[in-house]
Amino acid sequence: MTGPWLHIVAAAHAAQALSWIADGVTVQRVTGGNNNALYRVETDGQAYACKLCVADERRRAWREYESLRALSMAGLDIAPEPLWLDESCQIVPYPAVAYRWQPGEPLGPSLTDAQLVALLASVQWMHSLRPQDYPDLPDSIFHWFDFSRYVSELELLLNQYGPWLAATDPDGSHLRDRLAQLVDSCMRLIATTRVKPDRACVALRLCRADTNLANAIWGCDGKIRWVDWEYSGWGDPALELAETRWHASMTELRQEQYIWLRQNYRRPTDDDSFEARLAVWDRLITTRWAFLILRALWSAHNGPDRLRLSQLALDPIQLHARFIRFIERAEHVAG
Repeated sequence: MTGPWLHIVAAAHAAQALSWIADGVTVQRVTGGNNNALYRVETDGQAYACKLCVADERRRAWREYESLRALSMAGLDIAPEPLWLDESCQIVPYPAVAYRWQPGEPLGPSLTDAQLVALLASVQWMHSLRPQDYPDLPDSIFHWFDFSRYVSELELLLNQYGPWLAATDPDGSHLRDRLAQLVDSCMRLIATTRVKPDRACVALRLCRADTNLANAIWGCDGKIRWVDWEYSGWGDPALELAETRWHASMTELRQEQYIWLRQNYRRPTDDDSFEARLAVWDRLITTRWAFLILRALWSAHNGPDRLRLSQLALDPIQLHARFIRFIERAEHVAG
């Protein structure tokens, strides 16, 4: 069952309008995303979020709705209340998910100590869920339980964007070579490590697979609630901890905050290889982020790399400087 106002959101989206009013319903486009189209809907004194998702094999709207439902059933107040899911694409030509609007302010780029404590608490609550209690939830996007798949992705990104980098940047050939060295280093690491991230060997937890601080909403009650769960599902908590440390939105934290976050995360008691996997994930994730910034730099010059219902306004000069910093960061972690 969908909301009675989805057709109004459809009209606003078709018109590419930032604001739309019809039948006592006010629809406002929320900018700032880089994949889907998000709208704030106000009617009868209530506010809702309606998210139109790219239709692909990831089933983004369904994944988000199911994760929100699981959190709601578990009584965990770390996400908005889900309302409905519509994958029919009959009213609006995209899968849609709706939930109550989450009041508060997005975090970042820097965090107070109180916000960092609340962020960690929200992650720990998230990681309290177990697959046996919510068997309908899928595995998380990008939690592949196989180190080699991540290296294959790095090789693919190098082949896709390396030639463009070498041809268009005055220092592009050297930068491409540095990326190639990072990929080779990751390949050597996973060839020699004894630890494996196999699904059967990992203490599975509910993971967001996206720790972007823009999706962490700081409430007036001092709690953090997350929005944008389209990648979520069962995954490796060690990978989630690495991603939390190295996500591009977390670069403004103080060094002592990074240390505190990692030291105070409560490891699963039934996961003996957690620390060893974490060390491998640190290498893979820092290298991957250098490639993600390169892809964003390519898009700033050439347009979207794939179908996106929203796109950030990116400054190529700032992106290039960030790209260099992320290469240096990955090299530092690699030693």
